[in-house]
Amino acid sequence: MSLLIRPAVKEDDPFLYKLAYDHFYETLAAWAWEPVAREKLIKIQIDGQRASYRSQYPNAQHGIIMFEDRPIGRMLVDRGVDFDTLVDIVIAKERRGAGIGTWLLKALCIEADWTNKRIRLYVQSASRARNLYERLGFHKVEEFEPNWLMERLPNTGSRIAAP
Repeated sequence: MSLLIRPAVKEDDPFLYKLAYDHFYETLAAWAWEPVAREKLIKIQIDGQRASYRSQYPNAQHGIIMFEDRPIGRMLVDRGVDFDTLVDIVIAKERRGAGIGTWLLKALCIEADWTNKRIRLYVQSASRARNLYERLGFHKVEEFEPNWLMERLPNTGSRIAAP
């Protein structure tokens, strides 16, 4: 299995747009919307998310998740002095469920253990991903319904085996 994260470049824009479009299409149940409105509203969501991430995390590392030399997702990590923030991770629908996200999160946790840093992230409280985060040692710090701020302390709680 060849899995890596490489820096995002301008040529990735069409892939990233499609990835975000598919994500919002699914999470917002956009198949039920009028087609003309759907395109405009999803574009507004994508543009808003991009602007929000740029504003809140101007130094975040934007990576393209590559599997077998093909882009299958994106991962944004903001590396701070006191803690790292997993800003976003999205894997293409057809690649979900194969353990790729788990591998990447475990690698991020191992790195945080080595550097003695906390990791923070936001997750929707009803999301399936929340269970994965809890298994990896993340705990709820604050609640902003429908989201939770979760944090993982270095070298405490759940031990992470190398992926």
